[in-house]
Amino acid sequence: MTFSVEANFDVSNFKGTKSLVLSTTTWFGGKNGFLGSCFVAVGSICLAFGVGFLIKQAASPRALGDLKFLQ
Repeated sequence: MTFSVEANFDVSNFKGTKSLVLSTTTWFGGKNGFLGSCFVAVGSICLAFGVGFLIKQAASPRALGDLKFLQ
């Protein structure tokens, strides 16, 4: 495999460097599966809370303008 790199931006005036990073990714994230697992877990928890609040609201809705919780 061959890469052709052109010097379109000079980095020598601030002692910078240029690098080429090769990486692999999958549908579940990168090489570190922990981050993808955390995203799936947090998303599942948020979905469960959303469904729970939806069921609670459908079962016993709060009346519009109800001041019961403000006293």
